[in-house]
Amino acid sequence: MLSNLKFLFAALLLTTALAVQAQVSVGARVGYQLNNVYTTEGLGAIAPNFLNIDEASFGLVTEIPIAGGFSFQPELGYSTKGFGLKEGFDADLLGVNLPVSARAETRVRYLEVPLLAKYKFGEDALQAYVAAGPTFSYANKGQIDTYANVLLEVELGSVPLNLDAINYERFDVGATIALGAQYDFGPVTTFVDARYYRGFSELYDIPLVNEKVRNKGYGFNVGVMVPVGQ
Repeated sequence: MLSNLKFLFAALLLTTALAVQAQVSVGARVGYQLNNVYTTEGLGAIAPNFLNIDEASFGLVTEIPIAGGFSFQPELGYSTKGFGLKEGFDADLLGVNLPVSARAETRVRYLEVPLLAKYKFGEDALQAYVAAGPTFSYANKGQIDTYANVLLEVELGSVPLNLDAINYERFDVGATIALGAQYDFGPVTTFVDARYYRGFSELYDIPLVNEKVRNKGYGFNVGVMVPVGQ
């Protein structure tokens, strides 16, 4: 785990070193994410359906020009990943058939560092772009939120997760792909994009079935950047 943290901080130091060598833009983004887990076909056949969870995400953005329309865009973000499970049945009350269900949502908070190669199209103030690259994430803490539904949904409470006790893999290596557009308002650049994330690390070994899950998700972001002089 210590070596993984050292790698994460090394990536941040490299980003800082590159930033001081070039004309860069810095800014921030906020987003809405839908997250779930990727499972094997074997696990999907025997497990209940894993549901998306939705959460906000936040990040700091740095854009470092390279050449032409290419740039390097490292980020430092905070996001929530996980999945939901839901089970239900019908209950007969005074001759009325009532649906009853329970839902649990696993939420794990991550500090993440996407290192994106970015290419912009267009010469005017409005430009489209694509970006892709590795993303290194570290799980800080987690919880399980529980809900019950009998006509109305009621929140039952949250249970903290001891990630070390369940042998949860805190360090997640994955990839991010983004498609977006940006507009220059003088010195201020605004942008919007849609992103897809896929984790490669095996996070947790599900008991009895010897299967592991990986993170996946997609989201939408808006943000602003301003140029910073050398």
